[in-house]
Amino acid sequence: MGIQIFEKVYKIELPIPFPLKTTNVFFIDEPPRTLIDTGIKTEASFEALRKGLEEMGFSIQSIERMLITHGHIDHYGQAKKIASMSGAPIYLHPKEYGRIRSIIHSFGLLRSILLRNGAPEALVTQIIHYIEAAQKMADPLEEALFLNDGDLIPFDSMTWKVIHCPGHSPGLLCFYWPEREILFTGDHLLKEITPHPFLNIGEAGAPLSYPSLKEYLSSLRKIERYDLTLLLPGHGEEVRDPKGLIQSILIHHKERMEQIVSSLLKRPKTPFEIAMDLFPDVPPFEVFLGISEAVGHLEILKEEGRVRVFEREGRDYYELEAFQ
Repeated sequence: MGIQIFEKVYKIELPIPFPLKTTNVFFIDEPPRTLIDTGIKTEASFEALRKGLEEMGFSIQSIERMLITHGHIDHYGQAKKIASMSGAPIYLHPKEYGRIRSIIHSFGLLRSILLRNGAPEALVTQIIHYIEAAQKMADPLEEALFLNDGDLIPFDSMTWKVIHCPGHSPGLLCFYWPEREILFTGDHLLKEITPHPFLNIGEAGAPLSYPSLKEYLSSLRKIERYDLTLLLPGHGEEVRDPKGLIQSILIHHKERMEQIVSSLLKRPKTPFEIAMDLFPDVPPFEVFLGISEAVGHLEILKEEGRVRVFEREGRDYYELEAFQ
């Protein structure tokens, strides 16, 4: 069902088979008519989009442009199908295009990363199978146009600004409507949960060298400098206290850092062990999220000189520095 959020702005919730249940996509009724994100490539998601547009008097063919916040399947999955039906070009950050194009070749690398971070081999196999199955809910992108930080997005009677917010994903983009002080945030800011800064497995090179959490926190402070009244996120409800949400997330990560320090008081641990301390009894895919979060905080603690890392039997262990 399509819901009018604001003048010219409509939200359509599309179903996803993940814990968040739905992805928000936004249709902007201002030439060139624009869709922000697309949902996954399933029949249920496509029908929800089609019906939502029809209820508002539009169709798939009404879409003249797609803006993709980031390259996770629930945000770009059916972009290629929509483009084939509407002729609408697809815009995203070049880093996300690279991730999408290379992700299918990254599963061996992901296996190595998870094993090195202490995950048991049987669990790693489960995680890989889950992610491989999930990737089938997205068509790979072949043609796309690129957006970078500071680029302007023109409409007939307004102009938006592109804000690059790496963290949750290296090329995540937010879209800022300055006259209305509205920000379309993708997964950078969500009302009910704290977004995970993912391990970056979709680029060449050493994924663990990507400082996902450090970049995420920097992006939060970057967004905080803007005049904001309303956030329109990729999942869940709108946010009407943007600065309050940003502050609560910064506090959350500071507290999480201290939880990890406490977890290391008795002995060195792998990121997997720390993730299990923080998030016991989680299903396989959420173990990957837990390891991502643990590694992100450990990278910052290591940079601050509070922990050090050493290798034992092919696995990375972290321990507190002696002076603590």
